[in-house]
Amino acid sequence: MTVVIVGFADQPEFGLVADAVEERGGTAITCDVADWPSEDTLKYEPESDEAVFGSHIEFEDVTGAYVASHHVFHPTDPAFTESLQEHVRPTLNQLREHRGLFESLCGTLEQYANVIVPLENHYWQDRKPLQLHLYDREGVPIPDTLFTNDPDEVRSFYDEHEQVVYKPITKGAVPKKLTEEDLDERLDDLATAPVQFQEFVEGEDLRVYVLDGEVIGAARYESEYFSFQHAVVEGKGEEVEIEPITVSDELEDALLRAADVTGFTFAAADVRRRPDGTYALLELNEAPRFVAPDKHADLGVSDALAEYLL
Repeated sequence: MTVVIVGFADQPEFGLVADAVEERGGTAITCDVADWPSEDTLKYEPESDEAVFGSHIEFEDVTGAYVASHHVFHPTDPAFTESLQEHVRPTLNQLREHRGLFESLCGTLEQYANVIVPLENHYWQDRKPLQLHLYDREGVPIPDTLFTNDPDEVRSFYDEHEQVVYKPITKGAVPKKLTEEDLDERLDDLATAPVQFQEFVEGEDLRVYVLDGEVIGAARYESEYFSFQHAVVEGKGEEVEIEPITVSDELEDALLRAADVTGFTFAAADVRRRPDGTYALLELNEAPRFVAPDKHADLGVSDALAEYLL
């Protein structure tokens, strides 16, 4: 029983999953993408049932794979910033070729084993408008949201809501509150790229983990800041408290339907729960972090992943 782990090996989640796999008698093989570009061997033959990605992989022995899809040679990753600044085109070519080979490995592993994240879901964080559209069609409550590059639309949206937050459309950037100063000074920047604007939902920050059609754990994040993500990025993570919780049957059903409509086997749902118990789903993350809730709230996400992948 072998589980292949693909991504930056210094991410602590990888160690948790590898330990959980080995505690259950399996073997964890880590393909650290930080090892490339380099002369370290990469070998893939389409007619073969084995490959070399730093380590030797025999496909027939693999029962599961855990792939940090955000790590697979994306040009936006900070690891490649310096190289891109110095050699833009050669670096883009290098990343494209490595990404093509590693994505082929991921797709091949899907023919033999359970893979998280499957290749078809590698770019869901770049499709936030579609995500929210699908959730709304499924009847899952979401906040009022606007994606636009039109300053007039932003002003109208701001006037219609008590508070508005904004963030990039793609990836998992931290939300910021939209202010009158922003309206006066920053709206012209919209001409460079559209932005996500969303009503601010008063209440609690919840993160709920879904795996293979079940909720496997949930936690509440408490902070004096309007968003636990804001506190962590601002270097105030020690001021964020995490505690395990249970969620209502209604919320659980909604999140499972959201995961199903996007095809997620594993995901973390970011939810705001209002004081009256109603809620809004902000997003599903297909490659979420989980070391903090595992260590501080004992959710056991890594254990559940190991069980699924073995």
